[in-house]
Amino acid sequence: MNFINRAFKNVTRKISKTILLVLTFFLIGNLVIIGLGVSSASESAKILTRQKMRAVVTYAIDYNKVSRYAESIEDEDELEEFYKNYPRVKIADVEPILQDQRVRIANSISNNMWYSGSDNSFDFVHLGNSREQNMDESGGQSCWYDESGTMQCENYKEPYFFIKSNLYPGMIEFEDGDYRIVNGRFYNQEEIDRGAGVCVISENLAQTNGVGVGDQITLASSYNSSYTKRFGITDEELDVPLEIVGIFAHNSPLTPDSPNYDYASPYENPDNMIFVPTTTVFMAQLPMQQKNFDYYAAQADPDDEYYSNPDNRPSADNMEQNMYIENVTILLDDPLNVDKFIEDHQSTLSQFASLDANNEEFKRLAKPLDTLSMYANFIVWLVVINAIVIITLVTALTLKTREYEIGVLLSVGASKIKVIAQFFVELAIVAILGFSLSVVSGSLIAKRIGNTVLEAQIATSDLEEEEDFNSGNYLDPWSTDYTTDITLEDLVSEYEVTVSPLIIAEIFVLGLGIVLISVVIPSFMIMRYNPKKILMNQN
Repeated sequence: MNFINRAFKNVTRKISKTILLVLTFFLIGNLVIIGLGVSSASESAKILTRQKMRAVVTYAIDYNKVSRYAESIEDEDELEEFYKNYPRVKIADVEPILQDQRVRIANSISNNMWYSGSDNSFDFVHLGNSREQNMDESGGQSCWYDESGTMQCENYKEPYFFIKSNLYPGMIEFEDGDYRIVNGRFYNQEEIDRGAGVCVISENLAQTNGVGVGDQITLASSYNSSYTKRFGITDEELDVPLEIVGIFAHNSPLTPDSPNYDYASPYENPDNMIFVPTTTVFMAQLPMQQKNFDYYAAQADPDDEYYSNPDNRPSADNMEQNMYIENVTILLDDPLNVDKFIEDHQSTLSQFASLDANNEEFKRLAKPLDTLSMYANFIVWLVVINAIVIITLVTALTLKTREYEIGVLLSVGASKIKVIAQFFVELAIVAILGFSLSVVSGSLIAKRIGNTVLEAQIATSDLEEEEDFNSGNYLDPWSTDYTTDITLEDLVSEYEVTVSPLIIAEIFVLGLGIVLISVVIPSFMIMRYNPKKILMNQN
């Protein structure tokens, strides 16, 4: 280990030169720490924000793509045929995607408003607000045009219950804890497949009616207006018998201090929300759909191509064909898996289908951080390359003045590897001193510089915060958007420049890499000679 001792002696013998090199590495280290700190903070802010977002991917039809394709069709017959077979979400197309191990649960939600059954035995949870007190005196009307073009109107009946149905067992809301089962269970796949008459109701709704799991209730899928009566619909045919299989609680009570309380309809009260399978809703509405079809096929429009084809008559056999699926929202196990999940399934999508994870909004807001990270990385590599050039030049000049020493060492039997190792150790000692000092100072100034640069970047990014229209804890029963709304403030709040142990390790690894390259390159110019030739050149 004589070469290490010689290295230490050479470092301490020439103090002025050592100090200059330490200062050089100190400045290099500060610049690299600032660059790595800013870059790491930018990437960390994006990851932390992403982890706070709900890990959802939405499978839907890209209607912009559909529109562009339709505009490209010049033949009228071909265009008409295209619209007859308009692209839509199909269960069979989604099933392979749902088999992915990263999928936790899926939502394909349909919303409906139902009424008490014909016997009016099942009551809703009353709010006692202004809307409810004036409900019978509102004078609201439901109007339509009959076959002769004459407008027909009658008093409108307010629906009481909000029916939220899913095509799959479980719901994202239950996974996230917005709702929770307090008794019984959620409906299962077997019940979905056969359109079973099952439901999950709220605690307050169960208490209001004195019912529990296993009890039967009767709702109505519509009220029998003059419009529906002309199809031959009876009140009993609109009745939907349901078995309660579960009771749930929720986190969004509608209270007198809620902003929308006075104007809320009974069905807007979360306590009056009922969960049933989508297929159950279809089966409940099937008698009315069939009589509607028969009416138009026999009387109103018998010559129409659609009604003249008996295969188009709604039935349990063509349930999927007659069910409209807007989209399927897929909840994954980890928000960080979202991008890879989309990438993995992109090639299997049908022509007009798309997988979306609100990435465009996230990327738009993350643009200042991306730009900052890019510049920071550029600075780091620029500093490293310049450091290699400068230190290599200094080392080359130093080795040139030490040719005699090199020749003597080689002539007394020292190997070329050990001679190079000595020069490496000399420079490494100086580099470690410089980088150690830079860790202290860099930690102090990196945060301030990082925040200043981020503020400047945001100021020039032209990003505008969108106004938040959310009113307190109001639960919008119609919403089927499960993406997490994020703001620029959310991203910036996670941005914090810190010099972590990993960054410190990177600094020293990078520094030793610079030293190694700076020693090896000029050493080749001298070590190619033998000791005798080196000493003769000195003489």
